[in-house]
Amino acid sequence: MSRLVPRSLVWRLALLLVLAVVAAQAAAFAMFASEATRVGRAAGRTQVIDRIAILVRLLDTVPADAVPGTIAAFNSPRHHFSIGPASLVPDGAMDADEARLAHGLDRRLQADATEARLLLVKRDSVRRDVADVADDAPAEGRRAKPEALQVSVHLADGRWLNGEAPVALPTPPWMRIGLFQIAASVVAVLAVVGLGLRGVVGPVTALAQAAEEAGRGTMVAPLPESGPAELRTMTIAFNRMQARLRAYVNDRTRMLAAVSHDLRTPIASLWLRAEMVEDEDLRAGMVRTLGDMKRMVEATLSFARDDAASQASGPLDLAELARTLASDHAALGRDVTLSAPEALPFAGRPDALRRALDNLVENAVRYGRRARLALDRDGADVRIRVEDDGPGIPADRVEAMFEPFARLDDSRSDETGGTGLGLAIARSAIRAHGGEIRLHNLPQGGLRAEVVLPGAGR
Repeated sequence: MSRLVPRSLVWRLALLLVLAVVAAQAAAFAMFASEATRVGRAAGRTQVIDRIAILVRLLDTVPADAVPGTIAAFNSPRHHFSIGPASLVPDGAMDADEARLAHGLDRRLQADATEARLLLVKRDSVRRDVADVADDAPAEGRRAKPEALQVSVHLADGRWLNGEAPVALPTPPWMRIGLFQIAASVVAVLAVVGLGLRGVVGPVTALAQAAEEAGRGTMVAPLPESGPAELRTMTIAFNRMQARLRAYVNDRTRMLAAVSHDLRTPIASLWLRAEMVEDEDLRAGMVRTLGDMKRMVEATLSFARDDAASQASGPLDLAELARTLASDHAALGRDVTLSAPEALPFAGRPDALRRALDNLVENAVRYGRRARLALDRDGADVRIRVEDDGPGIPADRVEAMFEPFARLDDSRSDETGGTGLGLAIARSAIRAHGGEIRLHNLPQGGLRAEVVLPGAGR
């Protein structure tokens, strides 16, 4: 059933309204048809009784030789009359309702010698002539669904005037009328939905797109605050959130710039003083420590600045970006191979993506001796894999490796590893593009970093 439900807000509302209209119209149509059928049956019974009363009065006034012609004139496709020695309606076959109708017919005839009998039978009952009456026994089942009326009137000469006709009058083609009415209502509802929701769906779609872009770190322009009150409230809240985020990022950027200046100056001063130390071993240790501090500060500031959110997004070729990256590492004598299509179009921030892939390749070469970089298209998404032949990562430490400054080796020496920000920076850049990155230990040994980016930079 979930597959039959539309995903669009417009079509969901339209479907609900159409179902409501169809249900309401069907219920109203059923009630109307039932009432019309009831009225038609009452009118049909009245018509048969009136026709019988007129015929009886007429037979009392015409000569005997004119009786057959008079009866033939009163017959019709719906009404059948005949005169015979026996009653079409057996003795004792009438119920209370039929007896009431027969008594009413007696009052209309206003003749003491007459006796009227009525019987409601099924429409599919075979019409019985006078000759068949003696052989037929009254069947109780015929009263279950009364649809035809049989009338017998005892005339003054001892014979019986028998008549039979359908209870209900011909009714209009209700089904065709009902279907036309429902179709007209559905068209009207869809037209109203299309016109009424035009001013709602557009702003909602724009808000969803803006929220998607904002979730990837892009600052979007304030949205126009229009539409219904609830939609305006939501748009105002989104615009305020964007303004607060922009102010927060600007404040953080200014603070980090000040921190960068304040940290670099004392490090440079200490570096100059360390160069003046006469003890060569002490000087080398101090310079090495200051170098590590400088790298840690630069890496920390690079992570905090989050260039993935500050650079404008645009079209790029991921395959060409990966080829350039692999070529640069190969020029440094590193074992880096690439498997990629001729072109892999994408919309994103090239510097941020290059930094993320460079960190993954750097980790693979540093800890796994080599890096196998592969890019391909997985349906609408882009899948990137970086594999190495290293020792891998313990299963309970895989997720922790994405935390800032997280490392398997607790030292911060450049000989054993970096500052522990490479994976954190890579995940921040990938998530800023709406993607995800995961680490997997390979069965044959080694580690795989797998990146999935939404197709076409959605």
